[in-house]
Amino acid sequence: MWQVLALANRTSHAHYGGTPPAGRPRRPHLLCALGMLALLSAVVGRPEPVGGETFSTDAVGRLIVDGRRLCTGFVIRSTPRQLPYRLGGHTVVYENWLATAGHCHGEQLTFQQGTRTYDVHVIGFSDAGSDSFDVMLMGFLTDKPFPALEPAFGVRPQVGDPLMLIGYGSRALMMRVGPLVRYDERGRMEIHSYASRGNSGGPVLIPGTRLVVGIGVETTIDKPEGAALFYCVLAQCAPKPPYIAAPIDRLQGIASFH
Repeated sequence: MWQVLALANRTSHAHYGGTPPAGRPRRPHLLCALGMLALLSAVVGRPEPVGGETFSTDAVGRLIVDGRRLCTGFVIRSTPRQLPYRLGGHTVVYENWLATAGHCHGEQLTFQQGTRTYDVHVIGFSDAGSDSFDVMLMGFLTDKPFPALEPAFGVRPQVGDPLMLIGYGSRALMMRVGPLVRYDERGRMEIHSYASRGNSGGPVLIPGTRLVVGIGVETTIDKPEGAALFYCVLAQCAPKPPYIAAPIDRLQGIASFH
């Protein structure tokens, strides 16, 4: 369910990570295949990038939270690490850092990219409170480098600059471009475009580049002025512009990027 916030500017916002995964009927003849798929997906490896290394979507995937909520996550670092090998010597693995929205935190987090899934652990997060950043950083290991986007730390888009949100809706990966409207009183970016349920945690990029300037965290919903918050539970209020993004610089408060 969406958590709805009433704002002084007469708009309402909701965190848009929260779409439950679509249920599927269980069939006995599929149990073995599903079990084998789970075993195979646990093996570290690199997914085939969608459309090649030049496309920003190769670092973006769905984040499954506690098996029921859906968000979006994206890789911002893939660094080689040497680990001791049990027969002596060392083996090289890649430590991948995965960014998303802080309100996507949960007990069990799984990153899905293509047909592969990865169990991830939380490095640090800030929740969605009024005095917090609403960002989260996670990690997982692979045996090969993972495609990554580049955090544009210190880059501050100007009002009117076009920005692109990449995120998963109910079923599909979506990309939307819209201009920056303003920075709110908390320093977050308001962007004149739509964001859907499941887009929470998606990267906000400078179009045509791999530079990430923000993380999608909230969307505006079309709630009549004066209506109670419960109204949208019954009426299923539709989203409308703008959506809100936390600046990517907020991640620097969670971990050192040197």
